[in-house]
Amino acid sequence: MIQSPWFWLVLFGSAVAFWLLPQRFRFPFLSATSFLYLASLEPVGVPIFMVWTVLFFFVAPEALRERRYAKLALIGLVLSILGYLCWEKYLPVLLAAMSDATPGVAIAAPLGISYFTFKLIHYAVETARGNIKNRSLPTFFTYIFLFPIFTAGPIERFDHFTSNLEHKFSGQMTAEALTRIAYGLIKIMLIAKLVSPDHVGFGIPNSAEALVSSLNDVGALKVWAFLALTYLYAYLDFSAYTDIAIGASLLFGIRIMENFRFPILAVNISDFWKRWHMTLAGWCQNYVYLPVLARTRTPYLAVYATFIAMGIWHGAAFGWLFWGLYHASGVALYMTWVRYARRYEWWRAGVRSRWKYVGIPFTFAFVTGSYAFSSTGGGAFVSIQVFLALFGIRLGG
Repeated sequence: MIQSPWFWLVLFGSAVAFWLLPQRFRFPFLSATSFLYLASLEPVGVPIFMVWTVLFFFVAPEALRERRYAKLALIGLVLSILGYLCWEKYLPVLLAAMSDATPGVAIAAPLGISYFTFKLIHYAVETARGNIKNRSLPTFFTYIFLFPIFTAGPIERFDHFTSNLEHKFSGQMTAEALTRIAYGLIKIMLIAKLVSPDHVGFGIPNSAEALVSSLNDVGALKVWAFLALTYLYAYLDFSAYTDIAIGASLLFGIRIMENFRFPILAVNISDFWKRWHMTLAGWCQNYVYLPVLARTRTPYLAVYATFIAMGIWHGAAFGWLFWGLYHASGVALYMTWVRYARRYEWWRAGVRSRWKYVGIPFTFAFVTGSYAFSSTGGGAFVSIQVFLALFGIRLGG
């Protein structure tokens, strides 16, 4: 959206109007503005989202009442929105793969459907648990449809949203918001382009298609270089959108959750997932990892379930499934290592000293390897070919 001048016109125009309005009219205005702007981009999907939003707002609180079918209705609603997500995002891809033809079910998933779905599920579960007390319809609609974060996150928590609102305009807040937006624009327009594979040269393939087509002729070091640059570009690009989303939301006095904390400096894979896409990792920890762990008492199974969910959330392709299995295996191995190593004083002393930073290049290399699965088109065989090419192993000739 940020490439469109309309985004910036709507953003700054609505921010001025927002603060000129009396406080009781601000969220109704912002929710209506967000809905209309998003509907102009997605005229079919966003009105359907509105129906889901109304259903969740009125049905979720019913789970708190002592009615026989109240919780069943809530479970049905959550399963229904997951079914809608699968219908729009995954079923067309599956049918196309099975029939080698473009299915007529849907052409493309509606804008922001994954973030929308996860926010609604979070709201429903936490409401049913009694953790959400604010029942303001304008606040809820603003939370769901806030246009700066709708398409690329972060996956904001409703309790964080309502407890981090600024109700008075201040120049300091505006300066902070504009500075964060500027950071994002510099990242995406300048720094990210410098590390993009199509700008670097030195014989490194300039795209995933070029890498795959010349895989038998490209050395392992250049495969590593391409995937490392892809990782850096993905981080800079994604975190830039997050910077802009956080800064744009702050123009309305809304402090959105952080999503990145310098993941390229992670000292181990566990640390990486405390720094990368933190809102997705937090969501999956709360609604996948902990429930599976509570049911099975098996942390390794919970880890694999969590990362498979993350992979499927990113895309309907075998490459993303392998990506999830790859990261789950890394975290599981690290958990096993820590389980045995922490009994030794040398290890406990190491994690408290500068020696822990030795893990940074190894973690960076491990994460780089995952881009063999996520950046090469999603095909199962192709992603495995690229991954093996990192170690000089060639398949297919």
